[in-house]
Amino acid sequence: ACWSPMFELRTTSLGSRDENFLITNTNFQWTSVLMTATQLFFIVVLLCLAFTNGSNAVNLDGEVLLAFKSQISGSDGVLLQWKKEDSDPCGWKGVTCDSRTRRVIYLNLPYHKLRGPISPDIGKLSHLRRLALHDNNFFGDIPPDLANCTQLRALYLQDNFLSGFIPPEFGKLSELKILDISSNTLRGTIPASLGKLTKLSTFNVSTNFLIGPIPSGSLNRFSWKSFVGNLGLCGKQVNAICKSDFDGPVPSSEPPVPGVFDPPDEGHFRGSKKSGKYPTKVLISAVATVGASLLIALMCFWGCFLYHKFCRVHRIPALNVDEGTSVVMFHGDLPYSSKDILRKIEILDDENIIGSGGFGTVYKLVMDDGIAFALKKIEKTTLGSDRIFERELEILGSVKHRHLVNLRGYCNAPSAKLLIYDFLQGGNLDEVLHERSQDRPLDWDVRAKIAIGAAKGLAYLHHDCSPRIIHRDIKSSNILLDRNLESHVSDFGLAKLLEDQESHITTIVAGTFGYLAPEYMHSGRATEKADVYSFGVLLLELLSGKRPTDSAFIEKGLNVVGWYLGKTCYQGSAQSHHS
Repeated sequence: ACWSPMFELRTTSLGSRDENFLITNTNFQWTSVLMTATQLFFIVVLLCLAFTNGSNAVNLDGEVLLAFKSQISGSDGVLLQWKKEDSDPCGWKGVTCDSRTRRVIYLNLPYHKLRGPISPDIGKLSHLRRLALHDNNFFGDIPPDLANCTQLRALYLQDNFLSGFIPPEFGKLSELKILDISSNTLRGTIPASLGKLTKLSTFNVSTNFLIGPIPSGSLNRFSWKSFVGNLGLCGKQVNAICKSDFDGPVPSSEPPVPGVFDPPDEGHFRGSKKSGKYPTKVLISAVATVGASLLIALMCFWGCFLYHKFCRVHRIPALNVDEGTSVVMFHGDLPYSSKDILRKIEILDDENIIGSGGFGTVYKLVMDDGIAFALKKIEKTTLGSDRIFERELEILGSVKHRHLVNLRGYCNAPSAKLLIYDFLQGGNLDEVLHERSQDRPLDWDVRAKIAIGAAKGLAYLHHDCSPRIIHRDIKSSNILLDRNLESHVSDFGLAKLLEDQESHITTIVAGTFGYLAPEYMHSGRATEKADVYSFGVLLLELLSGKRPTDSAFIEKGLNVVGWYLGKTCYQGSAQSHHS
């Protein structure tokens, strides 16, 4: 190497004493370097350990929820999974996070027997949109700090033991749409600031001890049901006139007021001067009026009590929920637990029926946040093997199309199954076309849009599903409409699923008279062509505005198809004769 001679030349010029000094000095330098490196190593190790411990600590939202947990003195064990060792609370029961920011947006803990005060630390969840703590045993005041959750859209605190006053700070929750604090022991007045919540669509303060006038503003849109059970409230919603703010004696400078009363300084009825009978009659009349009113109110209360006690017990529940009942959901995008859904199903009865058909009764189920679902009940006597039927439901749950009704899941009970579908607000085509046509007539553009949408949904079942699905009951009542009158094919999941390797036929005749293809009725063989025939009948129904078996057709021994063919043949022969 080019530097070796220079090193050798330098060392040869040194004496032995200088060499020893150089070696000793070099050793000392190396020792210092090693000590410094060792210190740096330990510092790095300590930093790594600190970083590791910090990464295992829960984030800020998790700390807030742990502070909330620390206030809870009793529960059914739902919070046992909440541990500070987790990096975030997104996997905890009752907690839902934004997938991108990992911040808590939903806290759903109803029906868990939670006992204790509501921690004001909840107000630090700056991204919280929904807080559902209803049907528990919370007590104490409602923390005003909840108003710091400025993105809050739904607040459910009903059916607890909360006391104190309604925080006026809630008027700052400009995004709030749902506020339910009913069935507590709240007192005081309703803050005027709540009247400024313009987005409020659901409001309930019933069954508390509130007093005073109901504030004006956005609260004017709510009926008496939102305020019932607060004897001290007044306002037009509860048909109670608020007392005047004027109080005190009449000024002595005012002239005497003629009529029933003497001047204020005398302080008695004018009639009492002449006779002691007139005040007695007035008093008796007043007592009789009050007594009659109380008697009528008592009779109404007793009648309502007897109705709820004896009449309601005969109402038929949609499903007897017992230990063998379970809920299976095909999609994880709904913020409801199985227990939430079962509790809602348990209170369904005949008043919730919105339709019925060949496959079963349909109920409307509304969750606490206002989201609605349609539940189709299928008795177990009409089902085959549970395993096979559930396998078919899993396949149907994976079928997604814009013009098909979405199957969300099902409730499995020993006696029946409830299929859970999205609820469409527009009703079905049969109702809109024949029963509500005067209220909202369908113009030709809308009818064409409905027909095209139904055709796309049916084509998807025939050509894009694996295995292919034949509907076998295409009719106007199975075409559901949303609020924009977009069409969605329903009940396709209850038809026979056809495997690719099979013969593409089934021997079970299903369908509705008037829509069935003649060859299907005669042979019992269902193919895609039978669905196409039924769809053609549906088109004629849209064109004519009459049901396939309308009395005008039946009287002539026809249906809508025969009527159309007759008109077509007549027009064709007339044109031939004219030519």
